[in-house]
Amino acid sequence: MLSRVADSVYWMGRYIERVENYARFMSVNINLSCDLPEVITDHWQVLLEATQDKFTYDQFYAQITEDQIIDFMTFDARNPNSIYSMLGNARENVRTVKEVVPKEFWESLNKFYLRFKNYTFEAHHDLESMLEFYDGIKQQCHFLTGMLDACLTRNEAYYFWILGKFIERADKTSRFLDIGYFKNEEKSMNSHDFLIWGAVLKSVSAFNMYRQQYKSLNQTNIIEFLIKDRSFPRAICFSLKKAEYALYKISGSRPQNGYRNSAEKQISELNHKIDFTETSEILEMGLHQFLNDFQIANNKLDAEIYKIYFDVSGGVQY
Repeated sequence: MLSRVADSVYWMGRYIERVENYARFMSVNINLSCDLPEVITDHWQVLLEATQDKFTYDQFYAQITEDQIIDFMTFDARNPNSIYSMLGNARENVRTVKEVVPKEFWESLNKFYLRFKNYTFEAHHDLESMLEFYDGIKQQCHFLTGMLDACLTRNEAYYFWILGKFIERADKTSRFLDIGYFKNEEKSMNSHDFLIWGAVLKSVSAFNMYRQQYKSLNQTNIIEFLIKDRSFPRAICFSLKKAEYALYKISGSRPQNGYRNSAEKQISELNHKIDFTETSEILEMGLHQFLNDFQIANNKLDAEIYKIYFDVSGGVQY
């Protein structure tokens, strides 16, 4: 497979996953704005900080308001991380490699993008309508990923898609946790905290799965569930193991036989850190610091993957 094709498939996976997760980000904050109108202003700012979009936002807006953030993170073409921009990037990546994905997948993604272009916040200003809109985005992303899972041959293209998808998911789950915990490191939980943590679980469709394992909402258990659980598909641990498996399948090696390149070394080290760091150690370090360190390491992993597989000037041809 050409490096250009592998790069496009990898970023196709990342962008579609990111579109879904940004829709989740927005949904959880809109729900919180209804439940906690007196404290939600701070959480809109936390959302910008957790997604690292605040610097870009400040370039275009003088104040932090709910309406402006919704428009900025959903429809604003000036924001490279808006849902509109990311969906366009996903479409462009697929357009250049249509020969490696099912025809129906390209047609569905293209229709999704074209329909999205006709939707504006001004035309559907009420928050209830926006919640339905974000639910529609999540459902469409599930449809697209389900189509790939059902119809894409298990070849290099498949594993580059899986690699991008789960690296992105691990990163975004860490940012969901930041929204719940950032500026709130008290061990005891008040009524506001219960609503915030419940919303964080619901934002990753984890509420019912969490309650199957734990009887009550407890931030220590929530942190352990979303970071270290090996069975829940949106947990960081689960996502990294899926990404590790895909990366080793691409090279044809196995983790138990040792790494072959710097990308495999980085993902195995990151996996072991998540596996062998106890939740009590995470809390002692500070969850925000732990998540920040994880995001830096995850970005380093992305850079190593680029260097090995996508950088034609110095990468390995395979």
